[in-house]
Amino acid sequence: MSTTAVPFYIVPIKVIDFSNARLSLDLGKNQVGRAQPQLDIFLPGAPHRQLSALLHTYAASLELNTPPNERWLIRTDCCVEPNHGRIFLELAEGDHAEAMRGMMLLNALLLD
Repeated sequence: MSTTAVPFYIVPIKVIDFSNARLSLDLGKNQVGRAQPQLDIFLPGAPHRQLSALLHTYAASLELNTPPNERWLIRTDCCVEPNHGRIFLELAEGDHAEAMRGMMLLNALLLD
């Protein structure tokens, strides 16, 4: 019995400075009027791909830090305005308690 090693690829990684990003936490409403925790993100002077990378990075962090018992979905959206995107939670239950837990999770990004 032989094993085959998994190929290892080294690719260059571009490092981007996101320190000038402005984050704004809000408890908004979705299309049917239910609570929707959201984080608006403004990245002045950044091209679309850098904004998209920032949204995916933050969304990945939120996914990894979401407690296993939560059933919400984490979504990202690049807005029509340049340099503006948002991360929002589609809540499973939509009640006030779940919305507040979602707001606490999003707030963790503001504290980093």
